[in-house]
Amino acid sequence: MEQNRKEERRRIKPADFVYLGAVVLMLVIALRYETKKTTDYELSLGDEVTFGTYLDEPIRWRVLKIHEDRFGRASKAVLVSSEILTMKAFDGAPSGLYGYDDEGVLWRINDEKTIQNPAMQEYTHGTNDWSRSDIRTWLNSNQENVLYEGNGPVKKAMAEESNGYAVEAGFLCGFTDEEQEAIIPTHNITKGNMLSEDDVETDDLVYLLSEDELEWFYDANISIYAPPTKQAVEQDRTHSYQTFSLNYGIDAYVWRLREPVDGYSSLSYSVNNGYSDKRLIQCVAAVECYGIRPAVTVDVKKFSDIMEEQLQAQQK
Repeated sequence: MEQNRKEERRRIKPADFVYLGAVVLMLVIALRYETKKTTDYELSLGDEVTFGTYLDEPIRWRVLKIHEDRFGRASKAVLVSSEILTMKAFDGAPSGLYGYDDEGVLWRINDEKTIQNPAMQEYTHGTNDWSRSDIRTWLNSNQENVLYEGNGPVKKAMAEESNGYAVEAGFLCGFTDEEQEAIIPTHNITKGNMLSEDDVETDDLVYLLSEDELEWFYDANISIYAPPTKQAVEQDRTHSYQTFSLNYGIDAYVWRLREPVDGYSSLSYSVNNGYSDKRLIQCVAAVECYGIRPAVTVDVKKFSDIMEEQLQAQQK
């Protein structure tokens, strides 16, 4: 009798099959859901995506580089804006008045006395040190009132007293909380300027590219040349795009890198507009007519979730 009870306990009842089937079905559905979330929006180099806004318009980005985890899966991706989003100075002159010191003495950028005095060069023409620049502060802020060191990028600190952005809300104000959470801080190592003993290291949510990182464009088959958005042209008070690009019959425009020029404390490199064979040109930090083409690094999983939400919203 005892043996019969043991055999009865071992016997699987029909209800057990129903329960096990339900469990398997739930696991399959969950697996398909997770797979769908990671494969529907698998990013490829060169893809164009929409992420965040600036000047009340969605920002279009290109996938510039993809980093993989130890299993060979895409874990994070570098995006660069498809177009120049705004024209801004790299840094306003700390003196508060472009080219002049506190005594009212004019320091011209190409004068020998200015070249030989890097501290005064920086003070009257803005710094080319990425870590201390106004543009870095603005790009990485999600506050309506951006806090700058010193005078900040006020109009009088610019070469043409135009395009001051001291009162403009931080760049990240155009991103939702979910979008900001998808951005991964990037540890950047950038060449220091004449006043820096070593390279400068920063952790940036938004950044400008370096000269070495331009090689990523060729790997991704993306043109290094870019035009400004319509909003960027309308916002620019120097009207330099017409003068330096459209009048020459080209659409691309100059955009800034975070790379300093050796031997100067106020000159940094920018990507040229393609008119000449010079890929890079040198630009004064406090000259406000050159373009800003930001880059961000995003968590692929979180970014894919945002893309899925965008698609669902479009289908409604």
